[in-house]
Amino acid sequence: MVAIILAAGRSRRLGKLADSIPKPLIVVGDRPLLQHQLDIIRQCGIKEAIIVVGYKKEKIVETFGKEYNGVNLIYVTNDIYYKTNTVYSLWLTREYFRDTEFLYFNADVLAHPEIVKRLLGSSKENLMAVERKECGAEEVKVMCESDGRIKRIGKELNPVECEGEFIGIAKFSRRMNSDFVDKLEEVINEGGEQNFFEEAVDRLLPKHCIYMEDITELPVVEIDFSEDLEFARNVVYPRINS
Repeated sequence: MVAIILAAGRSRRLGKLADSIPKPLIVVGDRPLLQHQLDIIRQCGIKEAIIVVGYKKEKIVETFGKEYNGVNLIYVTNDIYYKTNTVYSLWLTREYFRDTEFLYFNADVLAHPEIVKRLLGSSKENLMAVERKECGAEEVKVMCESDGRIKRIGKELNPVECEGEFIGIAKFSRRMNSDFVDKLEEVINEGGEQNFFEEAVDRLLPKHCIYMEDITELPVVEIDFSEDLEFARNVVYPRINS
């Protein structure tokens, strides 16, 4: 298993906070966001992390180098991060996950380690961490069957029909990943390089079983806006360390 962390974006919604450093290097508590994630990866015994970089990539590489506490770090550059989205960044890593299972991380997520441990410890091959909540237009939402199997995922879904928000952490199986690469390429070839990677996941659902893992009781936040960062520092981080 490898971990794939998408850390290429510009983070314009954070305004001046992200002008001087990329969002993964913003400090929450005692260390940068990306370091929180690498610590979880290390704790879970994953030995290799593929990090997609773009905006101010040199700062991330300078901070973490080629190895972090026993985790080998491989950097993949998205040179057109400013006009693409996560579907393209994940596609750039295809040769690293096509033939193996992988742990997916958005680089702007602060999460309790137990979330990842649950995903990796489950017998279900494909799992996406979901927080049950009332959602709006901004969140990536999931619709599920009664057994937790995801039947739709995307921002455009009707919030009333959804279980909650996908919080940017998932586990995907080797058995599915060749098709996963095909769907990523399909979206890109249709001119969808500015789409979220969940568009490719949505296209996998008729053929592959992907389930939600309910992590509602565990502290987690995806940091998109300044109020999210305040919530991460004042609520989520203290809860993780309590």
